[in-house]
Amino acid sequence: MIDFNYVISQYKRIPLNKIHRILSVCAIFSFVLSFTLYLIFYPGTKKLLLFESLDKNGVYAENCFIPRKPVQSSLMYFTEELLAGPKNDRYRPLFPAGTKILSFFKGKDGTLYINLNGEALLQKRTSSETAAACKLLEQNIQKNYNSADNIMIAILGHKVYEYTD
Repeated sequence: MIDFNYVISQYKRIPLNKIHRILSVCAIFSFVLSFTLYLIFYPGTKKLLLFESLDKNGVYAENCFIPRKPVQSSLMYFTEELLAGPKNDRYRPLFPAGTKILSFFKGKDGTLYINLNGEALLQKRTSSETAAACKLLEQNIQKNYNSADNIMIAILGHKVYEYTD
């Protein structure tokens, strides 16, 4: 059985500045512990995907979750999510369904090269036009990743769009 009178009498014996120090150390320790656990188990980041609307003029944003350690690079994972299309059915996908990345790499000069398959040429009324889709692809990459100074987009190896900073 706990004698609360004894505990209270012992508590009154501790000077107030020591109590403040103990509480400060506990607060700092809990902050460091929680921050460390956050860094260890951090699942990933959210990025914004920009798409055209089907029924309104303008560009609208949608959230996308990029895992902390994707199989390929984070930028390639982001681009594949972008090519998969929007989750909202009121937005236009950039390219028609079935568009895939054939090659994706960053050159020594800092240019990001993206080569898409032939499905990107098959325009449908629900997807953006090729020029607008390429521009939106470039804008998405520029807004979410600052590492690409120049972007060159090709379809079946033929250059269709180039952005230079």
